[in-house]
Formats: sequence, C-alpha cells, structure tokens
Amino acid sequence: MALGSCHTCIKYLMFAFNFLFWLLGCAILGVGIWLRVDQDVAQYVNKSDGFNIFYTLSYLLIAVGIIIMIIGFLGCCGAIRESQCMLGMFFVCLFIIFAILLGAGIWAVVAKDSFRDWTGMMLDDAVKNYYKDEHSKNFMDTVQNGFKCCGSYKGVVDYGFATIINLDVPEACDKYPLTGCNEKYYAFMAEYCMIVAGIAIGIAVILILGMIFSMVLCCAIRDVNA
Repeated sequence: MALGSCHTCIKYLMFAFNFLFWLLGCAILGVGIWLRVDQDVAQYVNKSDGFNIFYTLSYLLIAVGIIIMIIGFLGCCGAIRESQCMLGMFFVCLFIIFAILLGAGIWAVVAKDSFRDWTGMMLDDAVKNYYKDEHSKNFMDTVQNGFKCCGSYKGVVDYGFATIINLDVPEACDKYPLTGCNEKYYAFMAEYCMIVAGIAIGIAVILILGMIFSMVLCCAIRDVNA
C-alpha cells in the first residue's frame, strides 16, 4: 500500500533534509582539512607543542564530516526505499550526534573562562623558552606582532631575565612594553570557541528536525504495512 500524500511529502522532505545533511558533512570535512593545512591558522597554533590540540580538532572534524556524510546517505536511502530498519538506524545515529554536539557546545560555553589559564600557561611556556627554542620564539613573535603586545601577563617584565644576561627583548616589546598578550590572545581564542559552540548547538537543534522526520515517516511506513 502506498503512503498517503502527506506522508509522501514528508518522505521527500526527509530526502531533501538528508541531502542537505550530506552537504553539511562535506562542509565539515572541508573545514577539518582546511584547519590542518592552512598556513594562516598554523602561524598561531604550530609554534608550541601545547597547541597540537588544534590539529587533533582538525582530525576530529574530518572524522565527523565523513560520519555525517555516511549518515546522510543512509537517511536518503531509508527515505527513498521506505525502510524502517534504515530509518531507525538513522534516528539512533542522529540522536547520538545530537547528544555529543549539544554536550560539546554547552561545555565550550561553560569552560570558556578556563581557557584564560590555558592560554596563559602556553604563553608563559613560550616566553620561558623564547631564547632556547626556535618554535617558541616564532610563536611569540607572531602573537606579539599580531596582537600588539609583549610577553604573557605583565609585558616586558616577563622577559626580565633577558636583561640580566644581556639578551635583547623582542621587537614588539619596544613598542608595547606594558601590554601583556594573554587577555588579547584569550579573547581571540574565546571568540572562535564561541563560534564553534554556536555552530555545534545550531546543528544539534537542526538534528531534532531530522529525528522528527524520520520518526514520523517510520511510523507511517509501519501503519501502511500493518
């Protein structure tokens, strides 16, 4: 027995939703690859071992993008073939992703303030190793020149040991000797964190629509086959 006109409409809406969901997976995959290879991003994250977390994030986005593409394909097939099994699997997968994204988004909002200590530790470590490690030197030069600041918290005072052993302080510290970098760098990181959190929560809300479509269509198929 064929589905009613209303349920047929839901069927094709479900297909359209999953096609857009598949495109979303492609976009997330692209963002993950971009974060991994883009040199503009690398200049802020590749100069300290502590920032390898960003490359971990890029690999995570690549994996999530591939998974979403597979789930979108599964949903499209389930809608067109009117398969309760595939639609049920699709619903479960969406619910799991929904819970993960919602939890990650809420965590990012709640934990945002703790990033200030994290960025401070990264900057302190880079300042401490400025004259010992080329990566730390390049990282601090990029941050200091980019954000017009000096050191981590207190400005040129953070390089106080350099004057004792007659080492030159960074060029940026001659221009901005009293402006520490942590607040500016934290604001930069927090802004992107909030963008990611907003996207995660937004996608989680959209997934509710997909779960509703799949549940309604699955129930309609069951009633028709009864």
